[in-house]
Amino acid sequence: MKKKSEVNYKLMMNWNRYRLRQNKQSLEKLLLLLSKLDSSGPADDKAYEDDVDDLQSLKIIYETGIRSFESQIEKYQRLIGEQQ
Repeated sequence: MKKKSEVNYKLMMNWNRYRLRQNKQSLEKLLLLLSKLDSSGPADDKAYEDDVDDLQSLKIIYETGIRSFESQIEKYQRLIGEQQ
């Protein structure tokens, strides 16, 4: 592999590692918040119910992002022959 390509892949891999750490930290905080919220909530409070639904959706987004970043890191590792 050309040296320049290897450097570029390492830069992209480092970016994905950084985002992976950020998403994992955010997911941990979100899971803690969700565990503290009363998921049943007031039966007549539609706004609360919508907000909890939004947080549940955000959880899925973080989980999907984490898998994507892990996949990208593995791809770059294969491309540059780096073993982790």
